[in-house]
Amino acid sequence: MKKAVVIGAGISGLLSGLVLVKEGYSVTVLEAMDKVGGMCRSYNVNGYSVDTGPHIITRLQNGPLRKLMDKYFDVTPDFIPHGEYYIRSKGKICPFPWTLGAFAFFEHIPKKDRIMLLQNLLSLYSQRIFSPDFDNISVWDIVKNKSYSDRTLRFIDTLCKFLTGNGMEKTPVSRFMDSQDYKNKNEKKSQDPIDYLNSLKNIITKKGAEDQCYPIGGLQSIIESILKSMPKNNIVIKCDCPAEKINTNDKGVTGVVTKDGTIPADIIIYSSYSSELPNLVDNLPEVYKNDLQKLEKVMSLTLWLGLDKTYFDKIGSEIWMDSTPPAWVVPVSNYDSSLAPEGHQLVGFATNLPEKYNDDDEKSRLMAAIEKELPGIKDHITMEHYQIVVPEKAAWVVHQKMPSCKTPIKGLYLVGTDTTHKSMGITRASYSVLNLLEAIKK
Repeated sequence: MKKAVVIGAGISGLLSGLVLVKEGYSVTVLEAMDKVGGMCRSYNVNGYSVDTGPHIITRLQNGPLRKLMDKYFDVTPDFIPHGEYYIRSKGKICPFPWTLGAFAFFEHIPKKDRIMLLQNLLSLYSQRIFSPDFDNISVWDIVKNKSYSDRTLRFIDTLCKFLTGNGMEKTPVSRFMDSQDYKNKNEKKSQDPIDYLNSLKNIITKKGAEDQCYPIGGLQSIIESILKSMPKNNIVIKCDCPAEKINTNDKGVTGVVTKDGTIPADIIIYSSYSSELPNLVDNLPEVYKNDLQKLEKVMSLTLWLGLDKTYFDKIGSEIWMDSTPPAWVVPVSNYDSSLAPEGHQLVGFATNLPEKYNDDDEKSRLMAAIEKELPGIKDHITMEHYQIVVPEKAAWVVHQKMPSCKTPIKGLYLVGTDTTHKSMGITRASYSVLNLLEAIKK
């Protein structure tokens, strides 16, 4: 059997280990921490089961995770539909305006701006027929010369931060078109103009986040399903065992050095931060190393609150556009009541962190924003837990080149959320594993 070593036991590494062992490899998975899952796991805090940041699984119907589950999982997690996205602004809550018709009556921004934005949207989708590359055109490039109000610009900036972790200046227009492209491309190798015309139809008729779900039992249920689907033979997971060096010769990889010795390998899959790969490999080309080290992480702060009173009665999540900082609010116990003690509610409040920040200051700002938006909530908090996590190992921003799955060294591959420009979170990680399979088979 060919030998594979997977470095990192987060969601990307575990998925890689599962598919490789089922494709006939003998697999060793190395994890530096004392537990697997990385940014995709759950743990108990005072009777509440919190995830590592709020997660909603996108493109579940027929996207990359579904393809992996259908082919490689023996045990499949259960999911519940996410429901609607709501915008909370000025004390009012309304559904996110997915369609052009709904957007025309979206009262949270001025009517004049709505008309201009609709014109912009139609123009962009029409241009896509002839000029499909919007990867290096930022949202700010599109709106900066328009006379939009500060309120409208704040709304757009909040959406950018929600999708990429960055504001308008860094968020590419292509990120907003990604879901439409996914719906139309359907794995086709080439496109014709009708696909992009269909994008216009989608934004007229789209009903919302129909293919987005939350896993029953929290994120840990996905990890447990992967582990239970692994055969008993030919795969070993070693925790507390960081990779110290990747050995290579002129023919490619030969093995991975750990504290316990060297593990020989025919292929090596690196699922940790791509920007840190040069620390393990001596002979990477300088240009390639520089590209890896330019990758920007996305950092986020999550505050989990356990409440003895129900503050959120709808199935779905909220985007707070007026709070400082803006926040994404997910009442996860509405999907699975077992995540909180009986009669209590578990809610995650997540926000992006600036490039330079002070932990205590950002925590205070987020709590103050919650108290301002929900007066009196302090009296109903039974659990308070902060997390600073990395939801994306590389942000989808303009002028940032994501590395491909294949590296310049034969037999060395990359997987993870810093190796592809598609969707976000677990969905993006799943795309990277599909890319790995395709690259290995080639």
